[in-house]
Amino acid sequence: MTDGMRAFVEDASGPGFATAVAWRPSPAPDLARVWAAAQRVLPSLRGEHGGAAPAGALRLGDDDALRALCDHWARAYPEAGAHYLALRCWGLAIWQPIYLCVIAVHLDAPVPRLSGLAQPVKNGFPSGLHLPAQVPVEGTFAARREVAATELRTFCAAMRRALKPMVSLHDRAADRLQAECVLGALMAARPHVPLSDAALVAAGEDWLAHLGISSGCGFFAYRARDGTPSLALDRKVCCHHFRRYDGEKCSTCPKLSLDARIARLVAEAG
Repeated sequence: MTDGMRAFVEDASGPGFATAVAWRPSPAPDLARVWAAAQRVLPSLRGEHGGAAPAGALRLGDDDALRALCDHWARAYPEAGAHYLALRCWGLAIWQPIYLCVIAVHLDAPVPRLSGLAQPVKNGFPSGLHLPAQVPVEGTFAARREVAATELRTFCAAMRRALKPMVSLHDRAADRLQAECVLGALMAARPHVPLSDAALVAAGEDWLAHLGISSGCGFFAYRARDGTPSLALDRKVCCHHFRRYDGEKCSTCPKLSLDARIARLVAEAG
């Protein structure tokens, strides 16, 4: 798990979230492969399909659920301010479908269509995914990546339009956090696929180009305490987590100098 996505992924996969909903195994073999690939990388990224979506789930077209998400975080951390609230809600709304699609492409699984996606919410955290019955898209890596990019462009653009009237979400910051989510998903998938440092960087650039958010995030190289070459997210937007009463700057916070970020990463790794 990358530091840059800690505030989204680790909170949402902590105690109580992976088993918060009684998920039913998918009877559709193709979709079962999608869910299996996702859970191989991130066990909390559970999914089901068909039937009615869970009540109160986050989904496009349901402004009440999205407003409830915004209200939850506004009440939880009023001191953190408008920028924190906007990026917190934006990141929570998009990270699961981004991870799902990136993982599906790189772990050779079919790519799901995101129309009708619903994300059950538990204590302010989208936790798991519900899709309408469908046949996900098979094909070559390039074909599946193109489908995934199209699905994510459509989904994220629609979610941004829905969220903007509710919070102070600026386009540049939204693009950069979306790019961070994509590269975070790549780093999460990396232990399960053969990607050298150079291949990871190239894959990240390709994904961001396909999504129309080039240069929104990148990687920087450093050496771990034992001298091992490593990569970390070169983030371009601050999530403002440090403005919470219980918060601090992330290890890869762009407000820190590169030397300070590297020092924190090395210290955290032990």
